[in-house]
Amino acid sequence: MKLKSGYSFWIHSVFFTLLNRFSLIAFGVIGYIILAKKVFPTTKEMGVWALFLSILALIETIKQGLLRNPTIKFLSEPEYVSDRNKIQSASLIINILFSTMAIGFVVFGGHLITKWLNTPELYPLIQLGILLIILLVPFNHFEVLLQAHFQFRPIFYGYFLRQGVFLISIVLLLIFHKSALTLINLVRLQILALASGTGILLYFARPYFYRKFDVERKTMLRMFHFGKYIFGTNVFSAFGRSADQFITAGLISADVVAYYNVVARINNMMDVPSLAVADVLFPKNVEAMAISGEEKVKYYFERMVGSIISILAPASLLIFCMPHLFIKLLAGSKYLAAVPILQTVILFSFLRPFSYQFGATMDAIGKPRINFWVNLLSMCLNYGCMYIGLRLTGWMGAAYGTVAAAILSFSIMCAVLNKTIGVRLGETFRYVGFAYGEMAGIIKKSIK
Repeated sequence: MKLKSGYSFWIHSVFFTLLNRFSLIAFGVIGYIILAKKVFPTTKEMGVWALFLSILALIETIKQGLLRNPTIKFLSEPEYVSDRNKIQSASLIINILFSTMAIGFVVFGGHLITKWLNTPELYPLIQLGILLIILLVPFNHFEVLLQAHFQFRPIFYGYFLRQGVFLISIVLLLIFHKSALTLINLVRLQILALASGTGILLYFARPYFYRKFDVERKTMLRMFHFGKYIFGTNVFSAFGRSADQFITAGLISADVVAYYNVVARINNMMDVPSLAVADVLFPKNVEAMAISGEEKVKYYFERMVGSIISILAPASLLIFCMPHLFIKLLAGSKYLAAVPILQTVILFSFLRPFSYQFGATMDAIGKPRINFWVNLLSMCLNYGCMYIGLRLTGWMGAAYGTVAAAILSFSIMCAVLNKTIGVRLGETFRYVGFAYGEMAGIIKKSIK
């Protein structure tokens, strides 16, 4: 499986990955605006819905860590070039086993989860969400197969249909039967949407299916042992990203979760370039490590992070100066209590690209164990700083804790990157200036 090279690879891959990320954010934002302004009468209902989506995203993100990187890496190894059936079969078995565990956790631990989060209204949602976990088995399997073969366009189609069906269903019910837009029916719409997206991915992934189901214990164990650190990393990373919502629900109420969820939506939009580049950079780094060694990986890291920061910096400053405008546009006046939260965290959003590219880089150079321990430490710092902040300063404490944990985690990651592949912070920020220079050149040419 040979990887495309040169500008065509980057332009094609990043274009469709960015398009996918932007469409996910766009559909999510439009749906959020409709629900916040037209459907949910109180912030508590939005808080319950936000917690449900966070739990579902947590399961999907963790499973992707167990499947995506090991499948891509092993399909690229020479010893499996003529025997990829074993990789695909092992990937599917691991997928099913994890999903079964997740369902068991929901069935037997659902009451404990809702009790800890102080939201009994969440229980029927996560029980119905079991159908979503089942549907994610084929959806994630097809997605990983397509990504392993660098087919980013079909993945975009699958996610576009998944999000589009959900949004269109909400709009139609809002127009013709608004009373049907209950929390439980929103979960049913999610099931319909996911089934539609799975159908599209099935159609495009067919050429890459194995010719026979070939499960080999040795291959499964190798993939599991490689993926176990990435799996753990995704657990810590996913829990860390949702820490503000989980910890405020447990210590305060679902109403406050709604305020932090507004800020999370804005942060998600800011994360689009980082996530898109991380998706493409992992297979590229695997190739670079095999051909050119750590020096090329170092260059990719510094160049990509610098370019992303050049986009985030002005956007963060704009949001900081006009927080009321962005929150009113996104959720309405009843969410303006989130303004100080947004202003506190937005100025430090330039640190987030380091986190995303750190994980992709460590996994690509064969050091998932380091990534595992750094993310575990980051998650502990996140929850610890937020807990202390909430106890000392009230509901704003999670925002202060987020910033403190982000700075500490950033310092740790920079030290590890410098020691492993020689990444220098000064070089990264030099590429920020370089990116602005390129932009200025493009503008001058356009004017001429």
